[in-house]
Amino acid sequence: MVSIPLNEENKHNLLIGVIMVILAVLFLLYMGSSMVRSTKAFWEEGNIERLLE
Repeated sequence: MVSIPLNEENKHNLLIGVIMVILAVLFLLYMGSSMVRSTKAFWEEGNIERLLE
């Protein structure tokens, strides 16, 4: 196993990487929730029948 010394630059890059991963996960959860909500509203309004006519 290779050990990497944690100097200030590596700590900074690690922190930025962790923050970016957290933001990406939150964004995906938000988009998924929004898609589920809009799809549910679409089906409840009966829009599919209008599209098929």
